[in-house]
Amino acid sequence: MDKNAHTTGTNLTNVNRIGRYGVKWGIVALIVMIVGRMVVVAGIAYWKAVNPEPPPPPTVGFGVLPEPIFPAQQADDKPVTYTLETANGRLPGFPDRAKVYFMPRSIPSLLADERAKDTAAEYGFTSQPEILDEKTYRWTQSTQSLISTFELDVTQLHFTYTTDFLSRPELIVNRNLPTNFDAVESVKGFLSSGGLLPSDAATASSTVKFMKTVGGNLTEAVSLSDADYLSVDINRNKIDGLYEMFTDLGKTGTITAIVSGDGGGRNNIMQMKYAHYVPDYTQIHTYPLRTVDEALRILQAGEGYIPDATIDEAVIRSVVLGYYDPTDDYQPYLQPIYVFVGDNDFLGYVPAVTSAYLE
Repeated sequence: MDKNAHTTGTNLTNVNRIGRYGVKWGIVALIVMIVGRMVVVAGIAYWKAVNPEPPPPPTVGFGVLPEPIFPAQQADDKPVTYTLETANGRLPGFPDRAKVYFMPRSIPSLLADERAKDTAAEYGFTSQPEILDEKTYRWTQSTQSLISTFELDVTQLHFTYTTDFLSRPELIVNRNLPTNFDAVESVKGFLSSGGLLPSDAATASSTVKFMKTVGGNLTEAVSLSDADYLSVDINRNKIDGLYEMFTDLGKTGTITAIVSGDGGGRNNIMQMKYAHYVPDYTQIHTYPLRTVDEALRILQAGEGYIPDATIDEAVIRSVVLGYYDPTDDYQPYLQPIYVFVGDNDFLGYVPAVTSAYLE
C-alpha cells in the first residue's frame, strides 16, 4: 500500500475528528453564551427590581403653597379623643408625593353684566335684577306653581337657585320620583342649558339620597317609598381615577340640588347650589407629602378640620388620600388632604403636603 495514501487517509481522519470536536464545542459555547446572557439579563432585572432607581424629586413648581383654608372651628367643635381602630390596627401606606393643580378664577370684566343677564334669561329670569353688591345679582319670579329666586355671582357665574317648594304640599301629593340616574341627568341638564356644566363634572359620579319633609324641613328618608324628594350631589371626577373630592361639608358636592317628581327635565329642579371652580389641568406640579403618622398626630392634637363634629370620641376606621374642594371660598390650588374616616359618619381632614411647602 502506498505510504502517502495512508498518511493522507490518517490526516483526513484527524481533520474530521477535529471538525467534529469543533462543532461540538462550538454548540456548547453557543448554548453557554445564550444561557449566560439570559442569566445576566435576569440578574440585572432582579437587581433593578430589588434596587429601583429613585424617582426624580417632586417638581414643586408652584413654590410654597398657601395652606388649605378650612372654615374656622373652636376646640369645642371637635372631638375630645381620636382612637385608631383600623382592621389591622395600623395606618395604611401612601405615595410620597401627590399632584397639585392651579385653580384659576374669572376676573371682573365689562361684559360680566351682560353675560350674567344672558345666563339668568336661560333659566327664565328676564326682569331687571336686584343688585345685592358689586358682584351679586338677584332675580325673583312668581308663577302659578312656584316662587323662585336666582342669585348669581356675575364674575364666577356661581349661583343659588331656590323655590318655595317646601310650602307647596301639592308637589308631593302624587309622588313620581325619577330614578337616581334620571335625577342626576336632570341636574346636569339644568346646568347644560345655561352653558354651565363643567367638563370635569359632566361624567362624574354622583350621590343621590332620599329626602322627606318633616315640619316644613327636609330630612333624610330611609327608602324611596318614604321619600318626597331626591337630593343630588355632584363633584368633579376623581384625580387619576383614584382620589375623590371632599368639601367643607364632607361629601356634599360643589353642585347640589333637590329634585322632585313634578314635571320633567329641568322643571323638577326645586333647589340648586352651584359653586364649582374648574382647575387648569395643564398646570400641574407634584409635591412631597407628610407621612400619615404625622397627619394623625396633627389630628389628635386638635389641629385638623372636622366637617360635622357631633361626637366627643372619634373612632377612626380608615384613612384615604383625597382632595379638598370647598363649596364657597375660592382657593388658588386644588391640594391633597388626608381624610380620616370613622364611626357615625366621622370625617377629619389634615393637609397632606409636607409643612416645608405650606405657608
